[in-house]
Amino acid sequence: MADKKDFEAIMTSITAGLSGDPKTDIKYLQEQSEKYKDHEYGKEIVRACGRLMYQALPDDKKEQLGKDFGKISMGFDATLDEIRFNMYEKRLDVALKLMEATVQKYEEMNMYEDDAVSEYYCFREPMEEILYRQYNEPEKDIRRSQVDYAEMYLLYGSLLIELNRLEDASAALDKAKRWNPAYARLAFEHAESYKMRGLLEDFARFTRDTFKYAYRPEDLARCYRNMSYYFVEKKEYKTAVCCLIFSAQFAKSEIVNSELYYISQKMGEMYNPSGDEIEECLKKHDIPFGPEEEMLKTAYAYGMHFYEQGDLQSAAYYLSIVGIYVNDDNLNQILDEIASKIKE
Repeated sequence: MADKKDFEAIMTSITAGLSGDPKTDIKYLQEQSEKYKDHEYGKEIVRACGRLMYQALPDDKKEQLGKDFGKISMGFDATLDEIRFNMYEKRLDVALKLMEATVQKYEEMNMYEDDAVSEYYCFREPMEEILYRQYNEPEKDIRRSQVDYAEMYLLYGSLLIELNRLEDASAALDKAKRWNPAYARLAFEHAESYKMRGLLEDFARFTRDTFKYAYRPEDLARCYRNMSYYFVEKKEYKTAVCCLIFSAQFAKSEIVNSELYYISQKMGEMYNPSGDEIEECLKKHDIPFGPEEEMLKTAYAYGMHFYEQGDLQSAAYYLSIVGIYVNDDNLNQILDEIASKIKE
């Protein structure tokens, strides 16, 4: 593969030839796409020209194109909803037939394959993409797939779990993770497919990897409950209790009390660790003690950036993530101010 600078040089040359007249530029970009289609960076150049063509379109054409994409998206979403309904009704054979046809259709379309300069993902919200960038430092441009492959493969994996096809489920969920590696719910389903196969170490590994993406309290609590299950299976009951009790700080679950009772029966006593004992236990087993500090710092930095820029909706999104975990007078005052201004 040629150096990426070759691609950048070609695109610089192409953009330099734009006139500002939409009709002229679209024709010019089509010619450039044809010219470079067999180049070593042909796919990348054609895609980049396509994005420039979209920018050159008049607003009414952009609106129509958006509607066309919306219809495709609605059809995709409706199909997934139909599959979910059949799963709910326990018509798993019908759901599987629909699911397999959908997967085959969108795999054959192959519209959002990574190329030499871009990676395509299906992040559900901004924090997922930000955390992915922070932890992985991708060198390529991150772009959004218009088809939610992550949700498609997640549903496929969940269906295969229902059918007890656990190895196939893990394979489908591997594909889902490729499209959204920062989606906690997906990660939990992935871990579950290994738990059901008795692969405890893989179950624990997937759970540990999820902590850094668990910025919602219910997801963080699930991580601790998962780790508790792991330690129960390892007969390390005190560690399991510490994980369960600590999970309840972030989200309540009926599972906690029933699991604590089960463990007490196994231990022959009710273990009630202090806060210090819980902290010491978690750190001893290399389990995060609360949300990841880097995640909170990142959310705060983005929130304050948007606050200073006057983008109150974005500021509220990021700062509220921090506010769930951090009781700070200054932060609370800013959040109250933002809420008041948004209400106005």
